[in-house]
Amino acid sequence: MKDFMKGNTRIALALCLAVLGTAIEARADCQRVRGGIRETQIPAPNDPMGRTLSNVDGVLHGAGTSLVTRANQAADGVLTATSLDVFVTIQGDLLTATGVVKLTPIPGKPPGEFTENATLTVTGGSGKYAGATGTITLEGRAHNLFGPGVTTFNVIYEGSVCSPNVKDEEDDKNDRN
Repeated sequence: MKDFMKGNTRIALALCLAVLGTAIEARADCQRVRGGIRETQIPAPNDPMGRTLSNVDGVLHGAGTSLVTRANQAADGVLTATSLDVFVTIQGDLLTATGVVKLTPIPGKPPGEFTENATLTVTGGSGKYAGATGTITLEGRAHNLFGPGVTTFNVIYEGSVCSPNVKDEEDDKNDRN
């Protein structure tokens, strides 16, 4: 019985070490991201469903672009779409994501005024975002969606991006102190 218990103890210890090693290996630092995005729909002959160019403030400070890959409109006027999104920070790091977007007409407002709710699933990037994963939500408004004139979007983004190369802002502050 004593040998049996020693064997079980060794197996349990080995399993604990294996699980701990896997957890350490899989660890990625996560960064809270938040800020604002001002997008303008731009002419894009090779992107028939639409493309935007954006100024990005906050943690992802830099520029961005979004390409609509699929779009549908329901009878109630709600638009749903999918997108490919790219952010380039002023430091030169690149973050990529796919999006699921919902645009809802605003009652009592002129045609073309919508609320926007979107979820971006981070798919990777380069620089500090190489191998990144995570989720970012967008909330805001679309203006003049069907023209005439310029279509713009003003949204707030918030989420979490995880990668072996990122640090949370709080961690950066603590490292400096």
